[in-house]
Amino acid sequence: MLNEFLTQLRASCEARRVPLISRESELHIRNLLQKHQPKTCLEIGAAEGYSSIVIASTIAEWGGQLTSFEVAYPAYLEAQRNIHQAKCWNTTLYPFDITKSETTASVLPVHCDFVFIDAQKSQYGTYLEKIQENLSSENIILLDDVVKYQTKLTGLYEFLEKNQINYQILESEPGDGMMLIETK
Repeated sequence: MLNEFLTQLRASCEARRVPLISRESELHIRNLLQKHQPKTCLEIGAAEGYSSIVIASTIAEWGGQLTSFEVAYPAYLEAQRNIHQAKCWNTTLYPFDITKSETTASVLPVHCDFVFIDAQKSQYGTYLEKIQENLSSENIILLDDVVKYQTKLTGLYEFLEKNQINYQILESEPGDGMMLIETK
């Protein structure tokens, strides 16, 4: 039933040209989640909730929780509706930009062991800076669209260099990829 819902949601998003993760990105996310079984997950950039549902439904198997943020209020409302329809009760969704809100510190989960970022590309470095204190000692960070939007990621690469953070690029579709950062 969930797969059918996701298939319909993907078709609806694609028909309306609403950005969502590629099928290859979805596979990378599911594989990483199954392999590492994180308990506390953070998503920055829920859009209409497709990736939120993928993450939440996967981590529900072992009692994981997802905290997600979406800055565009209409998309937040749509994500909230979709997450509810998918019965992903292990998800908390917030309608604001974590880089600008005064309440971010009070709602960010402590000790995140999995982070997925698919939001404003020019802010990727700022997002990583903002969540550093909320990461567990062993964590996985996955950033989408890092090849396609490479020219917008100056802040990200500056942050990685400054903090001497190693990463790898996973091909997600022709001409694009995901950045994987693992801390063990």
